[in-house]
Amino acid sequence: MKTKIVCMGDSITEGFNITSKEAYPGQLQELLGEDYIVVNKGVCSSCTLNVELNGEVMGYPYVRQDRYREALLEKGDIYIIMLGTNDAQDGMDDVEDIRYPLHNMIGRKADFVSCYQSIIDSVREASPEAVIYLNIPMPIGKCIWRKHKERYLQELMPCYEEILKENPDIRKIDVHGAFEKLSEEEKGELYLEDGLHPNPRGAHLIARTVYEALQEEKVRKV
Repeated sequence: MKTKIVCMGDSITEGFNITSKEAYPGQLQELLGEDYIVVNKGVCSSCTLNVELNGEVMGYPYVRQDRYREALLEKGDIYIIMLGTNDAQDGMDDVEDIRYPLHNMIGRKADFVSCYQSIIDSVREASPEAVIYLNIPMPIGKCIWRKHKERYLQELMPCYEEILKENPDIRKIDVHGAFEKLSEEEKGELYLEDGLHPNPRGAHLIARTVYEALQEEKVRKV
């Protein structure tokens, strides 16, 4: 019986401006082979936060998207959650010094842990026996959209550690750390021109990092 892996996340998972085979879940499928089924349920632009401001929804919450509900219905054996890149933004306009409150996600980082926990709890409820991995996203590079900043992603790092501490059964995958091991020049070659999303080579590093974590888990169980 094949092992089903469900990848949940944003555009880095879905594969912004690259093909489905080039996106990290597609490349993970190639690495794992025919004994696995890797399902891509990433949603471009989606965020972890699921909050409202003055009665309006902030950002583009992952949990409000059809593919989120589809991911739960997959009843996977393994779930890999990689969210946070779109929470690491302040809503600034690309040109004018205007901040859009409904996209100032980092301004609501106090809600990040509880919203992430809600996703984890939903996965547990849908697939009680599933192994869950928390995947820390790749660094934000020299992004052409100034609302996205690596320093905001750094502000979320303690949140990831808090989630892992409160959920000792969840495994950690540190894609961020895998990128940071490289030189600035090497890292720069792994992004699309927008400085935010991985190109096929960057997606391969993500897939390889996930693959190695899965192999370590397999060895641990033996």
